[in-house]
Amino acid sequence: MNTIPQSSFIKRRIVYVDDEVQKGLLIALVMIEILLVAGTLRVLYSQMGDVVEANLYRVHFSGKPHLYPLLLETALIGLSGLVAINVLMLWIAGWVWMRHVNSIVKPLRELLGKDEALDFSEDAAVHAPHKVVDLALAWRHTKRQRMLKLRTEIAKLSELGDLSDAGARHHARASLEAIRKLLPN
Repeated sequence: MNTIPQSSFIKRRIVYVDDEVQKGLLIALVMIEILLVAGTLRVLYSQMGDVVEANLYRVHFSGKPHLYPLLLETALIGLSGLVAINVLMLWIAGWVWMRHVNSIVKPLRELLGKDEALDFSEDAAVHAPHKVVDLALAWRHTKRQRMLKLRTEIAKLSELGDLSDAGARHHARASLEAIRKLLPN
């Protein structure tokens, strides 16, 4: 996952690129486009050949329609088919891309919802093999470890009881200092 640097005019918007998926989609679209253009040219060649064959020996006969409108009609049918298939392929590529993005964003939203609720419990149910989700899980794991240490230090404070003697106050200060280090600045 790379970030594309942007000009200073657009500072807030960062475009994220997933090289693996986008490269696969681009290669697939280029290959399909090459096959589609070759197929369209082959069909147009065949259909235009039929139109020319049908009008080849009509030099002095004016009862048939002119050749150019027939060729134009054949070309427009072929090109409209090409455009329709291209639109369909772009729609499919957009669907694949959105499916990929949603497969990343859905678990990330669940993790962020847990973070918002300060729920740092284990995340065994998250199965999204992506760097962003892995980073979020690693961050949550470190937060969980920090919260567990914080809980342990707070439990030590409650065990101290009366703080009238110097030893208990020293342990309380040490626990409070450990808690202060565990809390964010």
